[in-house]
Amino acid sequence: MVIEWKSMLLIVAVLFLALVGIKLLDKKFKLNAELKRKAFHVSMGIVMLALPYICTSVLTVGILAVISILIMIILKNTKLKKTVGSVLYGVERESFGEIFYIISVFLIFYLSKGNKVLYSIPILILTFADSAAALVGKNYGKANLAKMNEDAKSIEGSFMFFIVAFMGTLVPLLLFTEVGRSEVLIISAIIGFNVALIEMISHTGNDNLLIPLTTYAFLVTHIEASTNTLIQDVAIIGILFVLITIVNRIKMWSKLALVEILVVGYLITSLYGWYAIIPPLLLLLTVMRFPKLREKEKQNMYDSRIIETNIIIGTAICGIVAITGWKKEFFMIYGICYAMHLIVNTYVRLKFYCEMSEYKSLALSIIKGILCVFIPSLIIQKCIFGEFGDISMLIVMGISMVISAFLIDYEKKDVKKEEILVSNGYLHMAIVLVLTVMLGISQFLIINCKF
Repeated sequence: MVIEWKSMLLIVAVLFLALVGIKLLDKKFKLNAELKRKAFHVSMGIVMLALPYICTSVLTVGILAVISILIMIILKNTKLKKTVGSVLYGVERESFGEIFYIISVFLIFYLSKGNKVLYSIPILILTFADSAAALVGKNYGKANLAKMNEDAKSIEGSFMFFIVAFMGTLVPLLLFTEVGRSEVLIISAIIGFNVALIEMISHTGNDNLLIPLTTYAFLVTHIEASTNTLIQDVAIIGILFVLITIVNRIKMWSKLALVEILVVGYLITSLYGWYAIIPPLLLLLTVMRFPKLREKEKQNMYDSRIIETNIIIGTAICGIVAITGWKKEFFMIYGICYAMHLIVNTYVRLKFYCEMSEYKSLALSIIKGILCVFIPSLIIQKCIFGEFGDISMLIVMGISMVISAFLIDYEKKDVKKEEILVSNGYLHMAIVLVLTVMLGISQFLIINCKF
């Protein structure tokens, strides 16, 4: 594969000149940190939009991505951070957005395989919608949706994100594809709505990765869809909104946490199927019930990052299933991960808030996970796929649920008071992740043995 050195050097040189130019403007006009960062963001995006016309080799873009990441690391961790690097790192918040940006550009370039429309729409949204939303939100945003550890998000900024993302999808599809006008309008509206919600719940710059990838995935799966199919997608979003409103009656989720649930719910139904929404919905509906909330629990607020720790594993499984097509083979593993989340969370509630004994907390949390998520998942498996699956795997899954309870018990041995913290959420997620990965590897081996 040919390495296009001239193209690579041209791109690096243009980006470096943009960096220096913004720094010079800063010296003259005293630009604020966010404006400098977004100015480079837009400059970089414009160059990246030209990438398919400058480079044809994936290897070239890969090398360019590695070089760019190394440059970013040097700018962030050397004395250059206070000079040229201040364009990117002058903001106080911790962000890996520039790294995610480079990774997403490479992935979209690789996945689009020369299709300029599929490449340009995600990059257009990433370049202009994100910058417009940030600047509008910072200067005109009044209704802040964030709580606690969540990044500040305003309704005004999110609305601007939707408008720019809508137009960034609409114009290329109308001008450069044969997609019908009604389909273009619906696709643009769905993409605009979804990416605006994703931007709401993003943190540490991960929207620079999530937005282009989800946009690309939707385009690939829906660009040739009929009007009826697209209307069904709109209906799914509406149904999910109603369900989330019901969940909101618990009164313990932050607004951005509810947005995250809506976004993930739509991704799950799109990547896996409507039935896949049932296990996570059962988790959300039952985790704070049976037993009912205690008074000292009612003051707790669950933010988007804590919700994220309970749904990220299941969402990742949906992505794997979308790639492999192993819906039937992986559904019970998908369901079991939510059952283990329910067990872990219930154990913490029973022990620290309901003040039950260790053994009673263990027994009841396992029973709740089995009854509320595992058995319903089995029923779905039978109804949708016509069989319960491999018996030996089901036995291993049952053992995994028991192990998850004993692992959280071991982790909480010396804890006197449980707090609702993101760090605790990641600890709980780690337990579920290890067991889910082990189950996934076992299922993968069984699939290969059958073939």
